[in-house]
Amino acid sequence: MLNAEECATDINFANGAVRPLNILLAEDCENNVLLVQLYLKKLPYSIDVAENGSEAFELFQRKEYDVVLMDIEMPVTDGYEATTLIRGFEKDNSRERTPIVAVTAHALPENEDKAYEVGCDYFLTKPVRKADLISTVQKYGASLPV
Repeated sequence: MLNAEECATDINFANGAVRPLNILLAEDCENNVLLVQLYLKKLPYSIDVAENGSEAFELFQRKEYDVVLMDIEMPVTDGYEATTLIRGFEKDNSRERTPIVAVTAHALPENEDKAYEVGCDYFLTKPVRKADLISTVQKYGASLPV
C-alpha cells in the first residue's frame, strides 16, 4: 500500500510535470538495481547500470547524465573513488558538474562526510524509500536547464 506522499508523487507524474532524465546507476547488488528500476519505472527516465565504479566511470566518459546514483561500497572501484574520477574528468574536460547522489547502507556521519568530501551532492541511506529516491532525483534533475 502506498503512503500519501507516494500517491501524491504518482499524481505529479500523471500531470506530465516530470522532466525526462538520463540516470547512471552505479550499483553492484542486483536486488538494489531492480528496486531502483521498479521505483522509477513510471517516470520518463533512462537508466544505465554499472556494476562497479570502474564501469560507472567508463559509461560517464561516453555519455552525459543528468544524475548519478552512486553506491559507495562496490567491488573493483568503490563509489568514493569513482566520484573522484568523475569530478576530475568533468574538470579536465570543461564539463558541467553532474549531480552525484551517494547511496549506501553505511549511515555513519564519517561516511556521509567522506561522500561530500569526494564530490557527492547528496547522501541517501539504504534501504532507500521510494518517495525519497524520487524526490531526490527530481530535485537534482530539476536543477538542470530544460
